[in-house]
Amino acid sequence: MKLYLARHGQAAAPEPGASSVLTEQGKSDLTLVGRELASRNLNIEQIWHSPKTRTRQTAQIYAEILGIKSLNLIEKKVLSIDGDIDLLHHEINESYVQNLLVVSHEPLLYDLSSYLGLNSEDLSTLVFPPSGVVAFEKGRDWKWLWLLEPSILK
Repeated sequence: MKLYLARHGQAAAPEPGASSVLTEQGKSDLTLVGRELASRNLNIEQIWHSPKTRTRQTAQIYAEILGIKSLNLIEKKVLSIDGDIDLLHHEINESYVQNLLVVSHEPLLYDLSSYLGLNSEDLSTLVFPPSGVVAFEKGRDWKWLWLLEPSILK
């Protein structure tokens, strides 16, 4: 299984009582990263995202670029900022999907990366910038493959 952990794109500070939505820069960065993901032929089958508007928008942008049908965009409460890492890890491991993109927030993404077994040296350099994507592969254990972020593509 390959797992791609993605942080939502840059979002604007919301008005009181409103949801945070992606900025134009956030959408542009996601398009740039999405095109790079598409060029790598990753065969992503599903995109899971948190209930927040900014992660849903991020998932929709990636789905359009990667050619993923909307029925394979799945909202998961466990991907909320304060989500349960144990439950999320269990759901990922029990999934039949071989290539999964998960769109969520910090610190959940960092915490999940730690849970997947990244050593402290790798974790010390791991940063999830807006629109950043980290790839993992599961063999006997999880292995960190690469990090992709807009700044290295510009």
